[in-house]
Amino acid sequence: MSRLADTLREAGQARRALLMAYLCAGDPSPVQSAQALVAAAEAGADILEIGWPFSDPVADGPVIQAASQRALPHTGRAEVLEVVRQVRAGSQAPIALLGYCNPILRHGLQETVRDLASAGVDALVVADLAFEETAPWREACQAQGMSVVPFIAPTTQGPRLEAIAAAADSFVYAVALLGVTGQRLEQSASILPVVARLRQHTAAPVLAGFGIGDGEQAALWRQRGLDGVIVGSALVQAMVEGGAQAVGAKVRAIRSGLDNLG
Repeated sequence: MSRLADTLREAGQARRALLMAYLCAGDPSPVQSAQALVAAAEAGADILEIGWPFSDPVADGPVIQAASQRALPHTGRAEVLEVVRQVRAGSQAPIALLGYCNPILRHGLQETVRDLASAGVDALVVADLAFEETAPWREACQAQGMSVVPFIAPTTQGPRLEAIAAAADSFVYAVALLGVTGQRLEQSASILPVVARLRQHTAAPVLAGFGIGDGEQAALWRQRGLDGVIVGSALVQAMVEGGAQAVGAKVRAIRSGLDNLG
């Protein structure tokens, strides 16, 4: 996890907003998705989030669901690991693997985490894993030098929020709205009171995700006091429209929005 820890620390010291860029492994092919992820890092993404395609991605909106459907026929566990290895060969940016419980547990938690770490993954983001069930996942990941990234949502409160804060060993994923992934015109502020309470219990950076798709929206979250943003659907759509080059251009635009708030 040293790559991730170093990136988070350096961004904090420089007061630089973090940008995590998501693309689905295997969309439209393993090689092309790896190339686009490397392009995202070169364009200014601090952390790369690689999606493990799944048949029932309940947290995702239509854009990312479609990416999974395109990838599934030719992208399984072996191909996901190969995408990670290809990205790691082309970039030293930290990698977070976004997945769902079923594909990971199908091959065994310990074995899968070990293989992900060996390929170059620094953190695990599991969309359908309840926080109360994360203990064995955190134990398996910590043994391999990986982090399990916890979520907070506008509904998170009380002792649960404090427990999430205590478990945060890298950063916290703030789900900015109630619903599924996908760019929105309106940026809800309902997560902000939860973030304020979380910060009373942890110094871990907090990144906002869900609904963010351009530089202006990213800048808004930075102005609201978040440490960075997570962008997925807008990059998946850019990949559909123009491949790695379009992904790089989109990342540069979002990076510019974060870096030039004035």
